[in-house]
Amino acid sequence: MCSIGDDNFEELDNLKYMPAKEKPSPFSKCNKCKEEIPIVVLRSKDKYCRKCFLAGATHKFKATLGKHKLIRPNDRVLVIHKCGHPSTALLHFIRSGLDLETHKKLRFEPVVLFIEEFTHLTVTDRSEILKAIEKEVACFNFQVYLTSLAKLITTNSVETELHANFDRLEMDEDDKNVITKFVDQQLNETNKNDFLNITRQKLIVKIAKHLNCKFIFTPEISNDVASQLLTDISLGRGSTVSLNAGFCDSRDETVKILRPLRLFDLKELAFYNHLNSLEPVTYRKRDENPYKSVQQLMKKFVNELQVNYPATVTTILKTGDKLSLGTKPTNKCDFCNAPLEEEGPELTSAESTQFSHWVSTQTPAERRLAPERAFNNPTCDNYCFGCRKFRK
Repeated sequence: MCSIGDDNFEELDNLKYMPAKEKPSPFSKCNKCKEEIPIVVLRSKDKYCRKCFLAGATHKFKATLGKHKLIRPNDRVLVIHKCGHPSTALLHFIRSGLDLETHKKLRFEPVVLFIEEFTHLTVTDRSEILKAIEKEVACFNFQVYLTSLAKLITTNSVETELHANFDRLEMDEDDKNVITKFVDQQLNETNKNDFLNITRQKLIVKIAKHLNCKFIFTPEISNDVASQLLTDISLGRGSTVSLNAGFCDSRDETVKILRPLRLFDLKELAFYNHLNSLEPVTYRKRDENPYKSVQQLMKKFVNELQVNYPATVTTILKTGDKLSLGTKPTNKCDFCNAPLEEEGPELTSAESTQFSHWVSTQTPAERRLAPERAFNNPTCDNYCFGCRKFRK
């Protein structure tokens, strides 16, 4: 639909980790129908013709939704839209499912939300992106709301910052400073990204409640979920792996976050868009050092490992699906709303880490006089281990 800039596109940056394009032999046949000549090759061995590939992709999407049976007819669903192949493919999947005349027709009501946060671009370029996004969503005949992350943070008001037209959205060059000041400058790059991700998710849930949406669709694909799982474990958020990497994030009582594309990879969705003559909106992404934060490092690690070991992402996802809390906690973190582990006779991994830090900072005399479990910080009792770094 639209291209902003000349190089360093987000999708192209991800595609560079993929193997070179394989060309099916003219004598080979489709793995599914065994009749047509294949035009798509996935995972270096799975070859499909156009008809079988599109039918398989559509079935995978609908099977992912149908397996969990969470959405009821006439439920309102907030679809998070971003620039790139996954978001465009998600809109097309939904539109195709709603237009069916069979019993397999999708029966929920989608509402599209786009959050503008391209503060590294000029105001003119940002306006062009918003214009292209509005045009793209209009092609699918969906209702769309546009908003700005900087304005949401500044006003903390959802009602006044949701706009149906891009020209009503106020943007200025100072938006980058607004977001920078919002994040504690004493935090490192990893913690800043973690803080912004949680804040963004809380704002999206707040918007969903304002729009009376019971569910939220996010365009996260398999690589995103796999890297997020490893990131959570690295940052001490192991208890939230089932929420951040599973199909459903149910930490909020009224709004559930669903990931209908978590079994797709970028190459598969790029082929899907190409065969359906869909051109996603692209933009010039921010130059980032992959070693500057744990989030970027995990993405680089997963993408590069996937090249030589195609089962990497699948293995991580299947392992993550088996991880969950043994018992359902009753208390939740005041910041990320994740469940807190109950205090028991044995120390949890988080308490063991806190105890180790406490022992190394106390004198022997102070340790002897300290009460039981003195290593716990009472000011952080309602925060999970991952969020305690935000608590001062």
